[in-house]
Amino acid sequence: MAVIGIILGIFIMAQIKTLPTRNVVNPVRPIVSLKETREILYKEQSDSKKELDSIQTKIDEQQGLENEKSLSSNDLQILKYKKAQAGLTRLSGPGIVITLDDSKESSTLVDSIVHAADLRDVVNLLWGSGAEAIAINDERIISSTAIDCIVNTILINNTRISNPFIVKAIGDGSEMYNRVSNKNILSDLHNRKSNGLVFKVEKNNQIILSAFTGVFNTINQSE
Repeated sequence: MAVIGIILGIFIMAQIKTLPTRNVVNPVRPIVSLKETREILYKEQSDSKKELDSIQTKIDEQQGLENEKSLSSNDLQILKYKKAQAGLTRLSGPGIVITLDDSKESSTLVDSIVHAADLRDVVNLLWGSGAEAIAINDERIISSTAIDCIVNTILINNTRISNPFIVKAIGDGSEMYNRVSNKNILSDLHNRKSNGLVFKVEKNNQIILSAFTGVFNTINQSE
């Protein structure tokens, strides 16, 4: 029995020594790493977009020179008008500036933050009020622009947009101002100001909007 006990003890000790060790990992470290990676990707996205904008501007300038050589003055005016309608040119003129932002209070509620649906409502009202061109945080809004929300991130033209949201619209400033300021039209946004939501409307005589630099969504149809 003594011999069996000694053998059994040796066997148990050998099993204990061969058990793999487990290091204790700080649970916060992976989260911090993910946040840092996310910010790096956002910066790379921003840098790439600026570089693309610069390249596209040079291409547009060169194409514009070539078009001017082959088009009549009337055709050139029509081309410029169509490009402006499509958001392909930089525009300036009078209009309004709308500021939307989350509540600055400590407690955050669903009604105290800006949602993608709020931005869509504002944009639709502006188009209906005669806006000639619109941009949100310098992202030009065109007919195919999507304003979406993924978790807590709002995307416009597939670009991440952070609050505050500055909506600029060129057009009849008085008409747009009166309709956006009307508490009976955007009643939900106006009512949520009591929860700390920031919603301001101002007229501006000199608004500058950059050209659309995103990707046009096209649908291929087969016969």
